[in-house]
Amino acid sequence: MTVDITVPEGLMLSDWALWADVLVAQNAWSANEVLPAELGHLSAAQQQYMAVFLRLSRWMLELARLPIFTQPERITVTPQVPQGRDFQLAFDVPVVDLMPQRAYETAVRVARDLCQWMASHAPTVPHTATLFEAIDRHVIQALSSVVPAGKSTMPTLKVAHDLGLPLMHLGLGVYQLGWGAQSRRLDRSTTERDSAIGSKLAQNKVATANLLRCAGLPAPTHGVVLNEADALQAAAQLAYPLVVKPLDRDRGEGVSVVIADDASLKAAFTQAQALAHSKQVIIERQVPGVCHRLFIVDGRLLYAVKRMPISVLGDGQTTVAQLVANEVAVQSRRPPWLRSGIEALDALALQTLARAGMTPDTLPASGVRVPLRPIESSAWGGVDEEVSDTLHPDNVAAAVAAAQLFGLHVAGVDIISADIRKPWHENGAIINEVNFAPLLGGGDISRAHIPRFLREFMPGQGKIPVQVVATEAAALQAQADHLRAGLRCYVTSADKTLSPTGQLIVMPLNTLPQRFKALICRTDVDAVVMLEPG
Repeated sequence: MTVDITVPEGLMLSDWALWADVLVAQNAWSANEVLPAELGHLSAAQQQYMAVFLRLSRWMLELARLPIFTQPERITVTPQVPQGRDFQLAFDVPVVDLMPQRAYETAVRVARDLCQWMASHAPTVPHTATLFEAIDRHVIQALSSVVPAGKSTMPTLKVAHDLGLPLMHLGLGVYQLGWGAQSRRLDRSTTERDSAIGSKLAQNKVATANLLRCAGLPAPTHGVVLNEADALQAAAQLAYPLVVKPLDRDRGEGVSVVIADDASLKAAFTQAQALAHSKQVIIERQVPGVCHRLFIVDGRLLYAVKRMPISVLGDGQTTVAQLVANEVAVQSRRPPWLRSGIEALDALALQTLARAGMTPDTLPASGVRVPLRPIESSAWGGVDEEVSDTLHPDNVAAAVAAAQLFGLHVAGVDIISADIRKPWHENGAIINEVNFAPLLGGGDISRAHIPRFLREFMPGQGKIPVQVVATEAAALQAQADHLRAGLRCYVTSADKTLSPTGQLIVMPLNTLPQRFKALICRTDVDAVVMLEPG
């Protein structure tokens, strides 16, 4: 990348250091990063300005969902005129395969513009909010439709990078981790081992419940309706309280719980049908308890959380209204993409408080959690509490059976239970959903389990033996050595590739890097010997 940089005249290093502290606090970069050696010939102000620009560029690339986690390399700074403030800065950025150049250009341009703005604005609370809003608008939102990635993608790839796993983008947000026979493919939290048919069934609530019930697993009891009259009839058969939700929406959108009378049912039905693409609405018997997400990988529990609604924590001295106002203020100072989603008290919050026997003037005791929404959802947010060590084994077994029933290597199995420590068949718990591509890395608890997920997913750290030799005789000898060790070894030069049996592999490629890349995409390659150009 090459960019023209103007270092502001009279840059106040004290204010500039405060801006750097603000960004370090948001994990934009580490506080102990040293200045690039290539900037050593510049003045102190020029060094600090350039360093923040380079670090901010890297952060913008990451926020744009490009898995670039290393500092820029091969940095050169060229003055436009001697002793001037205008420079041409060139630096290398790792290229992510099949990603649009526009994403790189936008991220770097925004970083440059933000540096210019920061240089003339002190890092006050309002100015910090303006900075974060600009990043959200001009990078995250602007590139959301350009760079393919899900919410699980970047947290997972960041850990993969930290573990030293090779990464390759295959397109559409699908990544290959590792090389050759040691490689695996990942899309968000899904892998190549997830069943396409199972994922199709899991993404339909009715199909999910039907399959669970058919297999003898605890499933929701519900009906699907198209009009208000049928909704009332279903309610009469199921009995209140009920849950009402659109057939084909996720993230908790349009879900109403604790429906206890006909009037509430009619209102909930209208809301759900307005959001349902198919105009079909599920009327479901509500079971007591809280949703628990059991994250299942390859037939084993990775971790489990109790998913509580978004809330505030009592301190014994502050009213609910003030606790909420305080937390809203705290969240408003965070970047938009990191906010919890808490809002000022509204009608739904007041209704939820009333169900919990509270009002805005209540003084909740210290440690008491005050719910502001009826359930946890992606739309409303929530609070997770890890329960991996307290699950009853029968609940884990049911979740594993559900994942296997749908043929999912990775699944988020949601169990609604009043007490997850007790078996589902004793307290009427149900498997509410079997989630394909469950969120991984969305919170501290989940992120802490990604290393284990990748270590178990990636045998041998994704590495295969790669050898570079100078002569054809040496290449054939190295191949023979690998074959004797039981490895399917391929030999390649810039224009010829041989299989383990010596068969010529025809490729429309004419460079050594291209042919090497072609081989590491193949799952039958245990080792590669490369013959350097003469």
